[in-house]
This record gives sequence, structure tokens and C-alpha cells, in this order.
Amino acid sequence: MPTSRLNLALLLLLGFTSCSGAEAENEEARLEDFRNRAQQYYNSGRYPQAFQQARLGLEIDDQDGGLNLIAGRALVMQRELTQVSRAFPFLEVAQEELDSYKADYSLGECYFRYGSMLYSFAQKEKQSLIQFPDADSKSQESKLAECSVRVEKAEVHFRDALVLFNTVLETVPDDLQTLEKRGQTLALLGKNEAAATDLERAIGLLTESRQYKNHVLATDSNLTVQQEDRVRRDLDGDIKREIAIRFLMAGLLKRTKDVRAEEEQYTIILGLDPNTEVAYHSRALCRYELGRLAEASADMHAFVGRTDLEFDTPQVQQAMRIIEEYSTLQGA
Repeated sequence: MPTSRLNLALLLLLGFTSCSGAEAENEEARLEDFRNRAQQYYNSGRYPQAFQQARLGLEIDDQDGGLNLIAGRALVMQRELTQVSRAFPFLEVAQEELDSYKADYSLGECYFRYGSMLYSFAQKEKQSLIQFPDADSKSQESKLAECSVRVEKAEVHFRDALVLFNTVLETVPDDLQTLEKRGQTLALLGKNEAAATDLERAIGLLTESRQYKNHVLATDSNLTVQQEDRVRRDLDGDIKREIAIRFLMAGLLKRTKDVRAEEEQYTIILGLDPNTEVAYHSRALCRYELGRLAEASADMHAFVGRTDLEFDTPQVQQAMRIIEEYSTLQGA
């Protein structure tokens, strides 16, 4: 009788172990399904759906690093203050659970974007208060003080972002995304020289990438049509990214009042894409400041011919004044 009971107990234990193992395998399979679906939605730019799938997976295992990373990034990519603020706990778990520089970068980007939104809101609010001051002087001072507090909070987030970006670049010194973001962060903290160094390195990487892709297109006769299309799309992406970074560089040069170097950035941008209308307008202002009215007028003509802005917008009116000034000078 004792032997029969022992056998029965062993059978029950084996059955329980088997069921537990099957349940664990089933949970892992479900987690993998949620990861795959979340990643697919994320890759296609459907960030709310990506977050939803990741969140469902986290109901099974809330410490899953991969799902926390996708959930946090999906919130950050929605680029809305409330959503970005929700991303922090997910990305903090991802950083703890994953031995990956991508998790460090993602948390750094979250700090950067949240700080940027606070900073932008504070600057716009301050400009509005200066342009349309509150009738009550105490209320005006109070509101301006609130703007200063927001800027200080933003700067704390920027410094937190810098720590993480530095960590990433210690592991992957030529990571383009991190160089670009660290450059932007340094610029927002007023560290112009350090920002320019990072942005120049990023531009150098993009220039090398463009040269390589152009070489492939010119020399590789074995490319299929699909492969050639992909290389061209990637090349176009490099160009757009370099233009964006060069605009940032131009902004830094404007701060330091290096008008000639700023003008050069716009010239390079127009060499990359001659239809970049904002570059014509910005270069015209540089040339006008340098006293080269004919070139400034030509750039403003190019801007007016390309822009979709209404005639009474400040940019178009500014362009028309420079064109008219040059025309008047020619007729004199």
C-alpha cells in the first residue's frame, strides 16, 4: 500500500512538472508573439499599436527587457509630452534588463525629447509674455518665473541625456544617432564648440556613407532593380539627414555671428538639394548682412518662386523688401 501511494505521488509530481513546463513554454511563445507583433508595428511607424502589443506582453512578464524597450520607444516616437513622460519607467526597466547600448540611447533620447518639449514650451511662453505682457506686473513676473523654472527642469533632463549619450559613445564612438543627439543636447545647453564637434563628426560619417553609395551605384553592374532602388532610398535618407544636421550647424554659427561660415552651410545644403527653399531665404539674409545685395536678391527670388507661404507672411514680405531694394538700386 505505501508503495502504491508513493507511485501515485510520483505520477502526480511528474504530471504537475509536465504541466508547469508546458505552461512556461506557452507563456514564452506568447511573449515572442507579442514581441514580434510590437516590433512589426514599430517598424511600420504604427506606434500606438506597437505600444499596445508590448503592453499586452508585459502583462505576462513586466520585466521583459525587449518589450519594455519597444513600449518606451513607441511612446517616445509619438512626440507628445504626456506620452514621452510615460516612457520613462519602461525604458528604465529596459536599461536594467538589457546589456545593450540601444537601451542607454533610448533612455537618453527620452530625456532629450522631454527636455526639448519643456524648453520649447517655456521659450514660446516667454516670448508671448514679452510681446503681450500681463497688465498685472506681479502676474507677469510670476509667469516669467515659471518659464525660468521650466527651462531649469529642461536643462536637468539635458544633462541626464548627456550622461547616457556619453556612455553609448564609449561603446560605439561612431554611432550616428547618438552623435547627432548629443550635438543637439550640447547646443541646447549653450555648449556651442562641443556641439559643433559632434555635428561635424556626424556630417563626416554621412559624407562617407553618401560617397560609398554613389560609388556602388556607379560601379556595381550586378545590382538588381530592387537593390538599386534600396541604395537610392538609403542615399536619399543620408542627404535629408545631412541637410538637417547642417541646419543645426548653421544655427550654431548664427549664435557666434560667423556669417560667412553660416552662409557656407546653406550653400552646401543647396548643393545637396537645390529645392530647399528655407536655405535660399537664410542664405539671402547672410548675403544681405555681408552687403552682397545682388546675390541676396537672387536667393530671395529663388525662395519666392518655391515657397507655398502666403504673400503676407513675414518671410515672404522680408524677401520682397530685399528684392525691391535691389531693384530700386538698379534703377537709380
